[in-house]
Amino acid sequence: MINRLILSLKSITQLVKTGISLSVALTAATGYLISIGVFDFQVIYVYTGILLLAMSASAINQIQERSADKLMPRTKQRPLISGSISLHASVIIAVSTAVAGFAILWYFFGIVPALMGLFNLAWYNVVYTPLKYKTAFAAVPGGIVGAVPPVIGWVAGGGPVWHISSMALALFFFMGQVPHFWLIILKYSAEYKLAGIKSITDKFSTVQIRRLVAIWAIATALCGSLLAFMIILNHNLSFFLIQLSSLALIIYFILWLVAQSSTGSRRAFISINAYYLIVMILIITDIIIGRS
Repeated sequence: MINRLILSLKSITQLVKTGISLSVALTAATGYLISIGVFDFQVIYVYTGILLLAMSASAINQIQERSADKLMPRTKQRPLISGSISLHASVIIAVSTAVAGFAILWYFFGIVPALMGLFNLAWYNVVYTPLKYKTAFAAVPGGIVGAVPPVIGWVAGGGPVWHISSMALALFFFMGQVPHFWLIILKYSAEYKLAGIKSITDKFSTVQIRRLVAIWAIATALCGSLLAFMIILNHNLSFFLIQLSSLALIIYFILWLVAQSSTGSRRAFISINAYYLIVMILIITDIIIGRS
């Protein structure tokens, strides 16, 4: 009985991609705290609402791509493919998390953040996912999926959608999505081709892709540096550490590019994700500590 429960919970966490969903929700929480400028426990509602919508998007994605997932070794163990969770149960989870996430955002922050959340879910599942099978450059419009959650947090905190800080937030989180996906492609391009997903490796050589990834990663770091100028930070140390982290990412990818090695994509992938996490932690910590 206990083992069955553990297996069911494990299958659900895999279906909703808990790790990725938690990270997406953190970007929304960051946007919310930047918007209000002080720590507020209502950030929990922003986090939970976006978390549930991200979980729904992931579940819908696995329902959509179950045929392709059967063909790729890296996705063959996903719960819908392994049979550890049924299609019917997956649909229930996808619908219930979407409704719950939308309801939380609407109840606590109004209809605009809730509709933005639904827009992002639709963009991921209705636009980006099918686009992966039509163009090797789907990651570029797909980057919008990463840009919207922090803006939802900003709007939930009372900030206007088109504020310069909101746009800086969106640009920062948009830029990193493209190298993030292309680094995955570099490692699993053969598997993506098996599933019929268009690969950028069909358009460019490995060397060219590495150059593109490096350019986008460096641009991401520059946007992170710019973001520190666009938002109000309480401490100079926070500003300095964000600039230092941005410089470190730039140096890393210059060295990564110069190395011209066919390996190292995994570490480059980790470095971008780590950079985002560091910047968010620095901003959130600065806001929690407040002015001394």
